[in-house]
Amino acid sequence: MVRLTDTRDQIMDRAAQLLMSRGFNGFSYRDISAHLGVKNAAIHYHFPAKKDLALALVDEYRKMLRSRTSEFMAYGGSALEQLEGFFAFTSKQCHVGRCICPFGAFSVDYGDLPEDLREATEKFMDETIMWFSRVMEVGRDEGEFSFTGDARAKALTILAALQGARQLARIHGMELLDDVVRQVRQDLGLNT
Repeated sequence: MVRLTDTRDQIMDRAAQLLMSRGFNGFSYRDISAHLGVKNAAIHYHFPAKKDLALALVDEYRKMLRSRTSEFMAYGGSALEQLEGFFAFTSKQCHVGRCICPFGAFSVDYGDLPEDLREATEKFMDETIMWFSRVMEVGRDEGEFSFTGDARAKALTILAALQGARQLARIHGMELLDDVVRQVRQDLGLNT
């Protein structure tokens, strides 16, 4: 027998797959229930509305980011380890079929998203940019990275390059993402 938490986790996992391949408006509860072999009522039990499911996904992404970055943000740490961890996470997501990042997935339908979902997405994006800007700043201050200009602008440039590379990797293969990661490392003065 499937425990409720297992069903909830399965629903969220399938929703994440669909979100990252079709966007928010590109799937319905029927797409999830048919894949999992459950009734739509089982999904509505956990997530009364699709917005609730999407908010749970954003919250899950935020928790994941916080759990992986909280020590760095609180106490400092190796910016290089944070960067490499982010590269590894990005690559793993693509290898499991999630080449579209959450920001990209929500941006497809951004104008149609409920206001609280837009706000949650913006907050998640702001937290990600803040963390990654800090990684760039600390990395440069500690001599791990070498680049000119504003740390936040560098962070945005890298995040945008990785987001685009993830999408292009869907079409041209993982080697494309690997090439972009190698170039980012080179741009930061890292040995590749």
